[in-house]
Amino acid sequence: MSPAGAARAHRVPEERSRPRDRKARILAVAVELFHRHGFAATSMEDIAAESGVTAGALYRHFPGKRELLGRALAHGLDGLLTGIGEAADLTQLLDAAAHFTLDRRGSTVLWQREARHLSDADRAEVERGHAQAARMVTTALRTAAGEHASGRDLDLVAWGCLAVLASPSYHHTALSRPRFDELLVSAAAAVCRTDVRRPLPAPGPAAPVTGMLPRTRHEALLAAALPLFSAHGFDGVGLEDVARAVGMSRAAVYAHYDSKADLLTAVLRRESEAAWYALNRALAESASAAEALERVLRAYAVAATASRGLAGLLVSEVPRLPGEQRESAHRTQLLYVAEWVALLRACRPELDECAARVAVHASLTLVNVLSRRREVHCHEHPADVLTHLGLSVLHGTGSGTGPVDGTAPGHSRPATTTTATRRTSS
Repeated sequence: MSPAGAARAHRVPEERSRPRDRKARILAVAVELFHRHGFAATSMEDIAAESGVTAGALYRHFPGKRELLGRALAHGLDGLLTGIGEAADLTQLLDAAAHFTLDRRGSTVLWQREARHLSDADRAEVERGHAQAARMVTTALRTAAGEHASGRDLDLVAWGCLAVLASPSYHHTALSRPRFDELLVSAAAAVCRTDVRRPLPAPGPAAPVTGMLPRTRHEALLAAALPLFSAHGFDGVGLEDVARAVGMSRAAVYAHYDSKADLLTAVLRRESEAAWYALNRALAESASAAEALERVLRAYAVAATASRGLAGLLVSEVPRLPGEQRESAHRTQLLYVAEWVALLRACRPELDECAARVAVHASLTLVNVLSRRREVHCHEHPADVLTHLGLSVLHGTGSGTGPVDGTAPGHSRPATTTTATRRTSS
């Protein structure tokens, strides 16, 4: 029985009805189950039962699970585009986008985690929808900024704004409404105020770097598994795929790892150890909480840009681990975020723990998402840009939306990053 089916078996059956919005109900249920259990672990029968329809009725609406995923993601994007399209100005746009995200927290992370299961046509449609949303934010930013828009990288700022607004999809912090909306809007507004300069045109395309694998088989397997799991997910990668990437036989992998779950656990542990090492080093080298927070964020941004956000994508595969390993990985993630929260509250004692956690997750999501965008890699020093934007989120969340027209960029630009940012974007 699938995880979704097992959870369903313990519920008392409810009387089925035929609501007028049945199709929308099915799409909402599909998003929730795909988000909770993953695409591979959720069946059409699970979705039908949760929606209160028969499997036959579900197939009359949607020919298969892949098509249902595509329609669910497109339906969510349509709702977002409608909401922000009706906004009269940038402030209303941020309000509408925050409200949408918090009403449908599972939609955005599904795009990042499950897009590989879509058909080419559905993937292209969803990509066009995201690009349209970014253009709408860019247009609103340019209109709001007026003369202050000159020279700013508004496309990058727009993608950063969308990443922050989508951040609640990547964590489970519970907070009452409208307080959550207010915090999310203030975080997005801080990004909008951040003065990131457009990069100078590159003299030519950068030479591609193929990279090298470690010589020892144990380490080579870890290095090869990270991009494979990140790109295709736990269910889409076999041990033979990892073995082939390092020139080994599938049988030889078992000399180092007992199963695919053990290999994923080892990869996650290695990435976690690297993050903790950077955090502890930042603490040891800092004289204040503010300095430590910037150092921690910069180290995280450097790692994310180097790997093009692969480690951030890999976190979504934690639910695929067996129970004990899953719980251990989840505890490690919570402890890591807790260290960031403690640093931020030391810098900003007016924030309660929930507000600080929202700010930290928004900043981490911004770095994870933007490190995969080509717009940030057009800059000479991408990690500096991400640090600048991430600090704006950490220091701007919960401080009120303030002006979002670009007239006061210094409001969310800590003095410690001014030199680095000016050097990056000049």
